[in-house]
Amino acid sequence: MDKRVAIASLLALYQCYANAQNVCSHAVSDSEKYACRKEEKLKSEQALNTEYLAAKKRIEDEYKSSPVDLKNYLDILIKSQRGWLVYRNGQCNLESFIAEKGTIVHNTLNDTCISRIDMGRVEQLKIIPYN
Repeated sequence: MDKRVAIASLLALYQCYANAQNVCSHAVSDSEKYACRKEEKLKSEQALNTEYLAAKKRIEDEYKSSPVDLKNYLDILIKSQRGWLVYRNGQCNLESFIAEKGTIVHNTLNDTCISRIDMGRVEQLKIIPYN
């Protein structure tokens, strides 16, 4: 039952992301685009956090009989996630560098990048633990 609930939750989050993409494509003004991309970013970060916790839980379930392996795997996951966040933030700073920091254009570019990269990470986290 837990797997079905998790799958349904992920599908709902993905649908929210897809709906945001559709709505954003109809935004006309900079402020509409900014608001849409900001909302899209928040939803992608929620999806990322949900999937990270789900991956952590799957690791705990898979390695509960081996505390040493469990600790090592979780340590690797945490270090990997921290490194990935550094990459994501750097990449998004790079992509939004063209616009003056603090402007709507800069923030929209940054939010768009974060959403895109977060959803890629969600897909990566879905297959953890690697068996």
